Amino acid sequence: MTQLTRPRLASHSLDLPNHCDICNKARSHGNHQRCSQLRQKRQSAYWSAYMANVEAKRAQGGRRNAR
Repeated sequence: MTQLTRPRLASHSLDLPNHCDICNKARSHGNHQRCSQLRQKRQSAYWSAYMANVEAKRAQGGRRNAR
């Protein structure tokens, strides 16, 4: 077995779909920069709601480990 020059970043293969969810083409062919931009625009509302929820939990505070 050959010696690796650097360690792997992940201990297992990443669980990513092999086809793009925007253009439905294989991720290994072509550039998906436009798809990535569309995905970020679509997900921006989701992420803003998610971050608002995180901030609300943080503001509530003091309730971790309560029994």
